[in-house]
Amino acid sequence: MPNMTVVAKIRVRGSRPHVEQIFNGGYIEATTSPKGDLDLPGRWVDWENRVPAASWISIAWRAEDDHLHTGARSALEQLLNGTHTELYAGAEVGWSSWRTFAGTFGGRQLTMAGLHPDLWAIGHSTESGAAVIQQDGKIIADRAGSPSLAILRGWLADWEKAGRPAPECYTPSLVRQDDFPGGVGWALRLSL
Repeated sequence: MPNMTVVAKIRVRGSRPHVEQIFNGGYIEATTSPKGDLDLPGRWVDWENRVPAASWISIAWRAEDDHLHTGARSALEQLLNGTHTELYAGAEVGWSSWRTFAGTFGGRQLTMAGLHPDLWAIGHSTESGAAVIQQDGKIIADRAGSPSLAILRGWLADWEKAGRPAPECYTPSLVRQDDFPGGVGWALRLSL
């Protein structure tokens, strides 16, 4: 998913990689041609609108979506036309902490969206419901009784209970992946 980056410092010892440190960070993707549209991520966008204003969505469940991206399109429409908004009752959202927590524990329905310029959002979506919290603390959902809203609230409560952990508080592990394109690779997994 776009902007869900945790940087890992990895050292190889005896032909096996070991994580020495993880920390918050990011990167700018290299592309074969200059990127002029900086409010749209370079990769992992499953649906985007340009009219009436730029908006986009990235869904972790893209493998279950059809080739026309009907689910992604539906989830984005539900967020753009959501009938329920509220302000997050907790303290100001610590975006790097929330982003890392959601990326670690959000699971298959994790969703990231850009509904307004310069405001990204993270939350939960399905084809039939969606709810996200933006960087400014505004929660947007398809409706007040949305199952996605209940799940998002649960994630936020778990994040608060965990103490809003910084990325470097997680325990990293590397899991061998034999099905990486081009051969064997390693997937970084985080736990608290």
